Amino acid sequence: MSAKTKIIIDTDPGIDDAIALFMAMADPDLEILGMTAVNGNVPVDKAEYNIRRICDFAWHTGIRVYKGCDRPLKRSVLNAEWVHGSDGLAGQDFGEPAYKGEEENAVDFIIKTLMKSPEREVSLVAIGPLTNIATVFLTEPKTISRVRELIIMGGAFCEDGPRGNSTPYAEFNMLADPHAAQIVFDMAERVTVIPMEVGMQAAADKAFLERMRDLNLRCATMSADLLDITAKTLADHLFKKTGTAPEKGTSLYDPCAIGCLIRPALFSGRYGTVQVNTDASDEKFGMTTFEEGNKRNCLVTHKVDKEAFKDMLLAHLANLS
Repeated sequence: MSAKTKIIIDTDPGIDDAIALFMAMADPDLEILGMTAVNGNVPVDKAEYNIRRICDFAWHTGIRVYKGCDRPLKRSVLNAEWVHGSDGLAGQDFGEPAYKGEEENAVDFIIKTLMKSPEREVSLVAIGPLTNIATVFLTEPKTISRVRELIIMGGAFCEDGPRGNSTPYAEFNMLADPHAAQIVFDMAERVTVIPMEVGMQAAADKAFLERMRDLNLRCATMSADLLDITAKTLADHLFKKTGTAPEKGTSLYDPCAIGCLIRPALFSGRYGTVQVNTDASDEKFGMTTFEEGNKRNCLVTHKVDKEAFKDMLLAHLANLS
């Protein structure tokens, strides 16, 4: 029997984050060492609380949860409650968790875990802004070489399609802390990026939501309800709020990051270097660009086998019965 893959998930739940966490908790080959909260979709206090609510809802109360950075490194605080609801989970009833979370700060937890673990044993999955991860690397640079893999959901690289979901140029996780993102892309050694366009390929349309509901299971039904609410919110407000086009269905951005960790063969991409626009005076603030080759520390995915991925997501939700 092969050893489980040890991971830390850095997140800011958030609707698609919740489904990504369901997926990770359901996978028998993952060992979740902890989940860390970062300011993003909602303020960090809500994000940390939501992680505990999600774990409790999915009957995974043994996972340790840590609160991290409450603001970006340099820019003003940006949240996305207009998409995810004031509580971050579209007002859905996840219940009140008994577990109160850990006293230790998320950054300290990540550093301690990486430094005490064998080199290249622990993977990091970052599905929120990269403030915590950048702070880890700046605080203890020795952690960088100890990371097995860093999977990032963020950015957009289409030349002939949408470049952003928060502005016409910037994807939310990058815009929420561009300076942290640039630090991570400069310093990290083994990075895989799941950009916005990959999540859009794996969109959850009405037919897919019905397949979720047909499982007739608690976490699957909650996932379908969350995605349905998101689709309606985006269809009604996305263009008016951001100037970007409404999505067809609801993009499975963050679940794709977990999917890439579990079955990387479903994703294809190119190696190269990512740059993030950190000029706050530029209308393209937060925009990501990619240069193939060069440093080659970063695999930017551009395609997912969407049907195989969605089948895998359903299979994982079925495991949370």
